[in-house]
Amino acid sequence: MRILFLSLRCPYPPHRGDRIRSYHFIKQLSKRHDITSVFFAESDSDIEAVEYLQRFCERVEWVRFRPSFASINTAIHCLSPNPLQVHYWYSPQMQRKINQLLAEVDYDLIHAQLFRMGQYVKKTCGITKVLDLCDSLALNLSRRAELDCTPKRYLVKLEEKRVRRYEVEIMKSFDGGTVVANFDRDYLLNQDKDLNLSVVPMGVDLKYFNPCQDNIENGDETDSMTSSIKNNGSKDSSKNLLFTGTMNYFPNTDAVVYFCNDVFPLIQEQHPDITFYIVGNHPTEQVRKLSDKKGVIVTGFVPDIRPYFQNASVFVAPLRAGSGIQTKNLEAMAMGTPVVTTSIGAMGLEAEENKELLIADTPELFAEHVINLLENPNIQEKLAKAGRKRVETSYDWQVLVERLEQVYTQI
Repeated sequence: MRILFLSLRCPYPPHRGDRIRSYHFIKQLSKRHDITSVFFAESDSDIEAVEYLQRFCERVEWVRFRPSFASINTAIHCLSPNPLQVHYWYSPQMQRKINQLLAEVDYDLIHAQLFRMGQYVKKTCGITKVLDLCDSLALNLSRRAELDCTPKRYLVKLEEKRVRRYEVEIMKSFDGGTVVANFDRDYLLNQDKDLNLSVVPMGVDLKYFNPCQDNIENGDETDSMTSSIKNNGSKDSSKNLLFTGTMNYFPNTDAVVYFCNDVFPLIQEQHPDITFYIVGNHPTEQVRKLSDKKGVIVTGFVPDIRPYFQNASVFVAPLRAGSGIQTKNLEAMAMGTPVVTTSIGAMGLEAEENKELLIADTPELFAEHVINLLENPNIQEKLAKAGRKRVETSYDWQVLVERLEQVYTQI
């Protein structure tokens, strides 16, 4: 098939959830189909990535994202019944680019990732269309509204109402849709039982995220943690906890603030030498200030996240907001790092509690789980091995893309 693949952001490098998903979808689909990739370029590095994407795409097209235009357009349409995100990501240049491609090429299928890109082909007829919502943004926003104590919560509540209606409305204009987890599918079907939705989970690159030390490549870009792993060839003897993610994303910000304030002090009572690493792009000022606390290190961007997994005794994901499957948990399990998370962090994961990961929704139980792992290496190792086996069984991208192709053929 000839597939027009619309992704919001440049699929490469696959450093965050939506990029990871689009990158692996495109890479696997290109083995059997001709792919035209279209995305917004947010930086010069995104434009430079085109050369890499051309290795497996028949054609790669991009439109420069203009934050100033996006902000003005959002302000102009602030009273619109549609979500602000629709207006923020609307670009006349992108609409012209997609219209031109549809006029030039006889595509068999359009795959749009997220409703922000779905808007550009909402009215397109005569071609099979699939919308990958990934997760329900309305569900995500509803959870955020419960936790956000800033004046933004009123805007979040308003946006949640708009998104809840819009997600269903735009889904009806597509032949089929996909989400990453059953609970996202159920949430949307509760809004409209006639939606044609399938579940295609997030996956993990099992070759890249591998607990074997030899997997870490020798590159020019290294940091102190990477160098330590390469030189020592094993985990450091000190006790390290780890959280990863894009650190200006509310669920991640809320998670590390909650952990540092309510959970970490309980762990430090038993293990005063413990270190908590917060690793990820774009830390907010609130997150950066957490490094003032004893034992907390905020790294910002790192070129290779795998050494931090290898050097962590426990991966903690104390999420209280968000939706969909947490890629960070899959990566930790693939790296053989035991995971302690919350019910929300574990939602959508096909993983057995107390065997493949641990779940705690109170500070006391969360700290208890972490302390137990720190003090019992045998339990730590059993959990790590079981977690790795789970992702090998259920979250291989090759298998998941075959499931996506089944969605294509069944429409």
